[in-house]
Amino acid sequence: MNWTDIVVEVKAKDKDKAEAIAHMAVPRGLYIEDYSTFEEDLALTGPIEIVDEELYKKDKYTIKIHVYVSPEENPSETLSFLTDRLKSERIDYELNVDNISEEDWANNWKKYFKPTPVGENLIIVPTWEQKNLNTDRVVLLIDPGMAFGSGQHETTRLCLEQIEKHLTNGAKVLDVGTGSGILAIAALLLGAGKVTGVDIDPLSIKTAKENAILNNVNENLKLKTGNLAYDVTETFDMVVANIVADVIIELLPDAFIKLKPEGIFIASGIIEAREHDVLDALSVNGFAPIEVKHDKGWVSVTAKRK
Repeated sequence: MNWTDIVVEVKAKDKDKAEAIAHMAVPRGLYIEDYSTFEEDLALTGPIEIVDEELYKKDKYTIKIHVYVSPEENPSETLSFLTDRLKSERIDYELNVDNISEEDWANNWKKYFKPTPVGENLIIVPTWEQKNLNTDRVVLLIDPGMAFGSGQHETTRLCLEQIEKHLTNGAKVLDVGTGSGILAIAALLLGAGKVTGVDIDPLSIKTAKENAILNNVNENLKLKTGNLAYDVTETFDMVVANIVADVIIELLPDAFIKLKPEGIFIASGIIEAREHDVLDALSVNGFAPIEVKHDKGWVSVTAKRK
């Protein structure tokens, strides 16, 4: 099997953020095409007799980040992760996979997605793998489409494990950045009473609704398109957010307001280098961390509202 080349094209002004997101997706295996400072760099090097004329024709206003995914890894999850994080940072982008458009890729990734046990009781099962399934675990059926969240990525698993551990029966839960709806649906299957899922991407809301129907929990799941929790007016026993560190930090003041006293806040999508930034922000915003978990360079933080 060959490696998969996911090409992320962004404006030069968004280079640093996009590169950081790409490094989060695959810490190794990046190649960046960046000609935005070519002429400035050329001037600094002094006179050069021969310069390929084609270099002068390169686009100076956009960059391409090549994200290489090994044959052992799931390229669909990497693609969904990149899409989710770029949107959360409000970065305009184009994605291509091995010179195949993002849309064409949508139906080619299913061979990588198999039933995945998570935590003590859950098993995440793709819809096309349910026929011969024999398990005592709570089955969460999912077809993530192009929305992030199949249960295979470390950040999703970390959140699911913490939800299972800290959820109380009948709890009201808010899922910020719901993606495929996997966290919201898992909460309902594990005993939550009502769940609200919010996402900035209408496609994610559509996918989450379809997955809720698959799992017969749609009556207790409210889904809405929106930015973080700004348009949510209710209060909750638990708030979960599997998004990037900066957006988690931005969410915290509102999460404090939306949580009941002693309510639980669960966050993942945090790289190890940003762990202390998130912990410091939690403390400043009235939260007491109660558990920090690590998995392959990713961090989840569970905290209680004071």
